[in-house]
Amino acid sequence: MSMRGHLTLAAAALTLVAIGCGAVNARPYLTPLPEAPVDTVDTEAQDLIGELAALVTAEGLGIRLVSPSEGYLETEWYNVDSRQTVSPSAGDIQRVVLLRFFADPLGRGETRLVSEAVVVRALDPSLPRRENEMMVPPGHPGDTLLQRIRSAVSGRVAGRLP
Repeated sequence: MSMRGHLTLAAAALTLVAIGCGAVNARPYLTPLPEAPVDTVDTEAQDLIGELAALVTAEGLGIRLVSPSEGYLETEWYNVDSRQTVSPSAGDIQRVVLLRFFADPLGRGETRLVSEAVVVRALDPSLPRRENEMMVPPGHPGDTLLQRIRSAVSGRVAGRLP
C-alpha cells in the first residue's frame, strides 16, 4: 500500500474512533434552568427520550434535536396559539415556546428528568441564545403543554411496570 493509502486509512480509522468515543455530541452543554421541574422516572434514560419523542410529536411539535444515547430532546420553536413550528421571533414572542428534556441515569433503572418550556425574553440578537431564554410562567399555555407531556410520560412508563 502506498504512503497516501496508509494516511487515508489512518484518517478514516481516527474518524471512526472519534465517533465511537462520543467526540461528536448532539446534547448541548446547557445547564437546565433552576426553576425547571425535576422528576425521577422508573425507566432507562434512552427509553425515556424515545417515549418523550413520541409524546412531543403526538402534540404536533417538531423535533429539532434528539439523542437518546445522550439523554436529550429539544423541540422546534412552537407557537402555542397557531400550533405551528415557527421562528422564535415570529409574532408575539411570549406565545412561542421551545421544550427541552434532559434525561440523566441515576442507576437501578431510574432516570432524573429535567423538563423546560422556554420563551425568548426579548428580540435582542446581541445576547447569547441561552441568556435570552426564560421559563414560561405557571399557567402559560407552554407550561400547560409541558405538564401534559410530563404527566403522559409518567403514565406511559408506569403502565409498563409490573
